[in-house]
Amino acid sequence: MDEGAEKAPLTPGEEPAHPAREMSLHLLRMLETRLEAAGMVLQAEGNRIATRVQLQLIGAAAILIAIWGGIVLLAIALPPNLRVPVLSGVVAAFVIGAVWAFLKARSMIAGQGVGSLHWFVESLKADVEVLSRSLADAQSAPPPQQKPERPFDNAA
Repeated sequence: MDEGAEKAPLTPGEEPAHPAREMSLHLLRMLETRLEAAGMVLQAEGNRIATRVQLQLIGAAAILIAIWGGIVLLAIALPPNLRVPVLSGVVAAFVIGAVWAFLKARSMIAGQGVGSLHWFVESLKADVEVLSRSLADAQSAPPPQQKPERPFDNAA
């Protein structure tokens, strides 16, 4: 808390807040903020995944049609004695490309940049660790001392 921040004056009979209570309220506000951020991250992550899948499906369909058209064109344009070896080479090239794509996809890792789910979870772990240490310190601290009331302070 800021040293210069003014606190609301206590009403008669009201006790000052215990540091653990203040820390708990801070924890709840922080947790609320983190949950809102989690909702935003999950929505952004879901949108990103859906967009990637849609674009990959469109790309795969376009490539499939292009490959099919190319093979038909080769089968029509080539002389009969070259059709089998050339089309066999085309099939082998596609098999090699497919194997490479599967191996490359298997070795890829999830994004870990700012705004990713990994980044959010790591930030949340760090926050929980700091708050648990702070709460442990606040619970071990003695409660604030009350000033004794003087009966004639309010008679002005």
